[in-house]
Amino acid sequence: MKYCFACGHVTTGQPFFCSSCGCSYDVKLCPRKHVSPRFADVCSQCGSRELSMPQPKVSIWWKVTEFFIRALLGILLVLLSVGVLIVLLRSSAGQAMLVVLVFLIAALWAFWIMLPEWFRKFVHWLIKRRTDRDE
Repeated sequence: MKYCFACGHVTTGQPFFCSSCGCSYDVKLCPRKHVSPRFADVCSQCGSRELSMPQPKVSIWWKVTEFFIRALLGILLVLLSVGVLIVLLRSSAGQAMLVVLVFLIAALWAFWIMLPEWFRKFVHWLIKRRTDRDE
């Protein structure tokens, strides 16, 4: 996911441009998608003068803050997951529920593997088409 500092929109995946305002992320791109520094006037590979408008420059402190917020949220998610797992393992009802969940996941995987190859490819194609359409 990328955050656009020009319009405040979040775009999923690793896009070259913001899907809302069209600004490129931290670099300038020519129509052939060659990457050039944000201060370039011409493309460094093909010489094109048609370069994208990059998003506003962001201070290094904002990027450091963003990194620490992401790391903190990841650590909190891991701690929460471990806490829930410990609570489930301490009670007999939780252990039974965990065993049922493991068997259910194993059964779903076994069912998926037994499906014909063409059907699995079709499901993958549908999911990919839907995610491409959403972007």
